[in-house]
Amino acid sequence: RSVLGLLDTALPPEEQQVIREVLDRYREQGVGYHALRTRQAGTRRFITVHILVPGHWTVAQGHHLLEEVEAEVRKALPGTVVFTHLEPIEDPRSWQDINLDRPPPTKAEKPHDSTDH
Repeated sequence: RSVLGLLDTALPPEEQQVIREVLDRYREQGVGYHALRTRQAGTRRFITVHILVPGHWTVAQGHHLLEEVEAEVRKALPGTVVFTHLEPIEDPRSWQDINLDRPPPTKAEKPHDSTDH
């Protein structure tokens, strides 16, 4: 345990599930997310996530939503530092970084046909 206190590790699966449950509550508003990354350094938790909102939203609407999401995550997991990044859900460039929350595929896992996405 003392060695783990010196290393950054991902949050436990049950805490990651709590985060996903908070984020999933916003889907009815047309809001999505990806690139969810978590880490724990000692007793501190850190979360980064890209939040995708309808492109017609104003900057103020997006900012208000991010403040709400961050507060809800901190309420569910007190003592967590939350970083969010706002992206328009319709913009193809918003999806270029979708794999940030997934480990790179091994050679055996790489798809042979790139049209199956």
